Amino acid sequence: MNYYEILGVDRGAEQEVIDAAFRAMMRRYHPDTFAGPKAEAERRAKQLNEAYAVLRNPERRRAYDETLGPAAPPPPPVYETLPNPDARRAVPRAALALGAAAAVAALAFIYLNRPSAPDPVAPVATTEAAALPVGPQPTPTAEPSPTPTPTALAGCSGMDCRVMTPFGWGGIEAGVTTDSAQAASGMKIRDDGQYTDEGDGSCLAFEVIGGPKNLQMLVESGVVTTVEAAFDPAAPVFMTDRGVRLGDPEAAVRKAYKGLKQLPDIYSEPPDKKLFHYEPGGERGIKFSINGGKVTGMSVGSRSIEYVEGCL
Repeated sequence: MNYYEILGVDRGAEQEVIDAAFRAMMRRYHPDTFAGPKAEAERRAKQLNEAYAVLRNPERRRAYDETLGPAAPPPPPVYETLPNPDARRAVPRAALALGAAAAVAALAFIYLNRPSAPDPVAPVATTEAAALPVGPQPTPTAEPSPTPTPTALAGCSGMDCRVMTPFGWGGIEAGVTTDSAQAASGMKIRDDGQYTDEGDGSCLAFEVIGGPKNLQMLVESGVVTTVEAAFDPAAPVFMTDRGVRLGDPEAAVRKAYKGLKQLPDIYSEPPDKKLFHYEPGGERGIKFSINGGKVTGMSVGSRSIEYVEGCL
C-alpha cells in the first residue's frame, strides 16, 4: 500500500485534499478514541504520519512519485446498453441511408420542375378608407415565463420522485424551512428521532411520512440543509439529474462530473472515499459515498453535505 492509498486519496490530489484526509484519518485512529486495539491505532497513526510527512512536502512528494512510476490511466467510461424493445421491426442503417437519399432526390426533382409563380398584382383600394395609409401597429409583448427552479427541472416532485439534484429532491429544496418544504412538495415530514436526544434540537434528522425508508433529511434550526439517500436493494433506487444511480460504479460518477473533490471515508478503509461535486458558486452540491468501488449513498444540498455525522 503506497502513501496515497494509506491516506485514501488519488495521486493527483491537491494539497488541501491531502491535508483534510490526514486530519480525518488521524481523528479516526487516535489512540484515545479508536475502538479497536491500541496497538492497531498506534500502527495506523505511524503509517499516516509517515505518509503525510512525504506528501505534504512538494519536493519529497515529487521524488516519491518518481519511485511509483507512471500513474495508472483513468478507468474507462461506463456505457449502459439498452435492449431494442422490438428487434423484429429494427431497420438496418444501410436501408435508412438509401431511403434518405431517395427522399432528397425526389424533393430536388419537385423543386426544379415547379410551375413559375404569377406576377404579383397590386391591390386596388375599393373605398376611401381602404386607401388611407395604415400607421405602425404596436408589437405585442409576451408575458415573461417564470424561471423553473432546479428541482422542477429534474422533472418530478412528491415522494415518488427518484431524481436528486444539487439543490434538493421531490420539490424540497435545500435552504427552505420545514413548513415551506411541506407546502412546496405536498409531503409531510417529521423528526425521526435519530439526533433528538443528542443535542439541543438545532440539528435533527427528518423522514418523509410514508416515503422511502432509505431517504433522510438533515434539518438545522428548522431549515432543510441536506437530503440523503442510501443504497438498499429492497428500497427505491435514486439517481442524480446527470443519470448517476445508487449502486453505479465509481467510474460512472467520474464520467458525469468533472473536477471532483475527494475526502477519505473515516468509517471505512481506503480506497473507500467521499466524492463532492459543487455547482458554480460552491453553495449547492452532491456528495457520493464510494464503498467497494460503488455508489452507496448520495447527499444533496448545502455545504453541510461535508458533515461526517449529523451536524459534525
